[in-house]
Amino acid sequence: MNKRKVAILTHDMDGGAFANLAHSLSRGFEELGVTCDIVVLNASADNRRRYPDVKIVSLDAKRTILSLPQTVKYICEQQPDVIFPMPWYFNVIAIWAKALARSQTKIVIGEHNIGSLEAKIEHQNNPRIRYVLPVLMRYTYPYGNGLIGVSKDTISDLVTEMKVPLSIPMQAVSNPIDPVRIEKLAEEPANHPWFQAGSPPVILTVARLAKQKQLDGLIRAFAQVVKQTPARLLILGEGALRTDLEKLCQSLDVQQWVEMPGFDHNPYRFMARCGVFVLASAWEGCPIALQEAMACGAAIIVNDAPGGSKDVVDYGKFGMMVPNEDVDALAAGIVQILSDSHLQQHYQQQAKQRSQDFHYLKISKQYLEFYESLYQLEG
Repeated sequence: MNKRKVAILTHDMDGGAFANLAHSLSRGFEELGVTCDIVVLNASADNRRRYPDVKIVSLDAKRTILSLPQTVKYICEQQPDVIFPMPWYFNVIAIWAKALARSQTKIVIGEHNIGSLEAKIEHQNNPRIRYVLPVLMRYTYPYGNGLIGVSKDTISDLVTEMKVPLSIPMQAVSNPIDPVRIEKLAEEPANHPWFQAGSPPVILTVARLAKQKQLDGLIRAFAQVVKQTPARLLILGEGALRTDLEKLCQSLDVQQWVEMPGFDHNPYRFMARCGVFVLASAWEGCPIALQEAMACGAAIIVNDAPGGSKDVVDYGKFGMMVPNEDVDALAAGIVQILSDSHLQQHYQQQAKQRSQDFHYLKISKQYLEFYESLYQLEG
């Protein structure tokens, strides 16, 4: 492979799934001998302190749509061989910027969610996104050079539901994680009374407080669990549904056993000590929080909803899988793991083993191999 320069175009490096994704990919590219810029709307000094091992480039733009001129300028001045944008709105910006720059830079679109469900459910009260999103994807994505979807369901949804033409190469590649970094951070103290010796087991999830994550179903399942065995529920994340979820906890009389402290920069210390990690979303792309929990050795429960969760656990081999939207089955699965130490240990070992498949070097290499294959198709 000739010496290449790549760029990752995303929103910010303030933490969260896309910041972790960009960091892991960039590290992998650099270790594989490929220069990489992480290009964001705005980069703070704190961002650079938190991620000192990667190069972060700030466009100094307030909003995504306003970043188009700066993205054009970046392409003209830096001339990256390929840009990996993420999520969908940066796919659009990158394609537009390449056209305006009249550049030979290749754009490998990154699709990280089930777009049709995101538009219909998550944005049902926002018609600008609900109706514009599918149109933008349908008529902009074909001008990319290739597309990486984080799961097979992600790609099939684009084609069958969003009506994106099969005119460019597409490949499913899982999200990357850094198991060594995660394990190191997991060693930090939990500093929470629920994780003291002798305390009831903690059911953990890390998710936005949004419709997609079906946290209402998890709370209802938890209400059944505590009728059978002592437990606690810790939800790490923030979002618009906080008030609704707090009211639900009160109506089910479980508020004293449920905590929602918001976003945490180091959820790994809780993942490594929880009784079970649950992700029961209505859909997922390829959930990084799930992959990271597996790297921490947590026993896992997911549902069989559309998207990558079932791929990550290989349909039940590396974690328990229950039917989607089945509160009773979810509650039963949680009780089964919490009450059977041998089963819990089995899933902990399986999760740890599976997490190595998502090592950032393996995934970064798959990204670069897909990019290189585009030249072979042209040749």
